[in-house]
Amino acid sequence: MTVDRESELTGVLRTMAEKVAAGAPAGWRRAEVRGYATGPDGSGHRGLTFEPSGHGGGDIDLHPEMTAVYTLTGATSGHLTIELVVEARGRFEAVISESLEATGEHGFLYVLDRDAVPAEPAEFQQGPSAAVPAGDPREAVALLGAYLRERDRILGGPGRDRYAPPPAIPEAHRTWLETQLWRRYGVALPDDLRALYALIDGDGGEGLLDRHPWFSLELLESQSRPENRWWSGFSWRHHLLQPLVADVGPPLAIRRASDHPCWIPFATSTGGDFLAVDMAPGPGGRPGQVIRIGRNHDDGPVYVADSVTSLLRRHVDALRAGSYLAEQGELWIDLGDMEEPDRYAHEESRSLTVAGPDAAPVRGMHPQVQHLRVSNAPWVDFGPVRGAPMLWRVTMENCPGADLTPLRDTPVELLDLAMDAIDLAPLEGHPTLRLLALRTEHPVDLTPLLSCPRLYALDLSRAAVPDLGVLSELNGLLYLCLRRGQWEELWQRAGHPAGLAAAGLAPEPRREKAWWWSADRAYHAQEPSLRQAVRWGIELAGEAADVRVLRGRFRRR
Repeated sequence: MTVDRESELTGVLRTMAEKVAAGAPAGWRRAEVRGYATGPDGSGHRGLTFEPSGHGGGDIDLHPEMTAVYTLTGATSGHLTIELVVEARGRFEAVISESLEATGEHGFLYVLDRDAVPAEPAEFQQGPSAAVPAGDPREAVALLGAYLRERDRILGGPGRDRYAPPPAIPEAHRTWLETQLWRRYGVALPDDLRALYALIDGDGGEGLLDRHPWFSLELLESQSRPENRWWSGFSWRHHLLQPLVADVGPPLAIRRASDHPCWIPFATSTGGDFLAVDMAPGPGGRPGQVIRIGRNHDDGPVYVADSVTSLLRRHVDALRAGSYLAEQGELWIDLGDMEEPDRYAHEESRSLTVAGPDAAPVRGMHPQVQHLRVSNAPWVDFGPVRGAPMLWRVTMENCPGADLTPLRDTPVELLDLAMDAIDLAPLEGHPTLRLLALRTEHPVDLTPLLSCPRLYALDLSRAAVPDLGVLSELNGLLYLCLRRGQWEELWQRAGHPAGLAAAGLAPEPRREKAWWWSADRAYHAQEPSLRQAVRWGIELAGEAADVRVLRGRFRRR
């Protein structure tokens, strides 16, 4: 950064400090802004607090300054941390980084390599054994005609022109566009959608499909290109908040991914989501099925229909049954269970919570359970979970005497263990375990984890580990979360682990034993200060550290 650019950046930060001071309550001594910018036009903050009052400053607009900081630093990642400390005596200090940021767990995250990301479960899933599409080209064409006639019947009236979709583009051009998809991904559009594009070229923005404008074939081909799939970017910050990728719909119908190149968008909600044909379905799905993907589905897609043909059939059936509302030339169709589902309710329906001393053995298991929570259950018997085909997440708290051996016969990926003593021996060589968090005050041996082929993330910040040097032997480890003292011990014993893509700095414990168990880190731990996090980030990343600290003075009013 040039001297002039740094001076300009300091000036912007000074303006921020002056705004904070101007909006401060009487008697304040210090203010802290935990801000961020997501680009030249986007910004926000996770807190603006004053000491000693503790009051927030919600009416102080720092958006122009934070977006200016993003531009001046030349940031490109889509997330720039801007932590600003302002003192009433006229001093300010700012920490700016694309790699270091505060987390919701009262600690800090440092991203060492944005391009090193864990493989998603979809990469290990098989496709359907009998890949037979459900769509029918002839029926799809007939249903489109019926749908347009019903639509005209409902919306028609004096002085209203009949709607006519854009005609199909020439066959040679259609073939060329479809060839581009084949060359890029090795997939073709499903036959029913191809037949429709031989008749019309989308809907010209009318929103025929559940009020989703239907793409022209040229726009479909363009939108499927990697550079245009803007919603599919990976963020360690988001991933750690929502590490489990799960679909919504029939069991295992869709591959478990935040995005997939063989999900071909063909219509949009105009709000950042898309209807797509899925040409790489999960083991329980069918090629050509329709799913929802996009901005609001990065934690997993949503199943819509087994084909475009079925999607059209539901539209026609709803209109014929009178399940619609027509108002001022607009048509709202009630598609019943094809409408956007409540993801939280769906996930809860696939979760099982077991608590108390009567939890042995685990009761209530069924094949669709994805998340099992067990708490305060001494000597709980996990025998009933053996063979559970979709048990991907297990959370255990205060289960003394529990034997983890039955988990060997499950596809569990995320495991959170909070117990008085933890024996990892039953997990040795577990084929699917990906992320493990341990909470225990008794020493735990990590050696069994060395043979877990997919393990990429460990949170040991609330565990007693006598030999952290073992971590240097975990070749596939991408993320590690430790307390400051643990990081120092690790560096002293084994140096900096090779291959880490992201790291967490967790709060230090207080003396209460409850800290080991509680899910509330803030109550039982001391949050690292910003200066401690800066020193840690610089030590972690060495010469490549992306942490800039700027200080200055501002004019007090």
